[in-house]
Amino acid sequence: MSGIIPTDKKQLRACLLCSLIKKQDQFFRSGCDNCESLLGMKGVMDRVMDCTSQHFDGAIAVMQPSESWVAKWQRIDKFEKGIYAVQVQGTLPEDIEDELEAKGIKYRPRDGSARD
Repeated sequence: MSGIIPTDKKQLRACLLCSLIKKQDQFFRSGCDNCESLLGMKGVMDRVMDCTSQHFDGAIAVMQPSESWVAKWQRIDKFEKGIYAVQVQGTLPEDIEDELEAKGIKYRPRDGSARD
């Protein structure tokens, strides 16, 4: 768990796909705990910068995602425990969206613009 939770508030970023909050260097060192197999951020700083945003609102600490109504409401109930942004400003680059679509994954921006 210590690798997931940021150690301070400097250089925090949120994943644009799942909204997990980590420090920039944590994303670089280990990628996203939920999306690494899809986004491939580990060890690629350009990818970290493309797939995360430093502009996000709110934070939710989730310890038992599958049992949390807040996690279900935020659509993070199938993700790893950690700290998640309520909303993340920005969207994935079009080429990354295309990669996700080719894998059968529909990208939903986490900025509140997507509606059911």
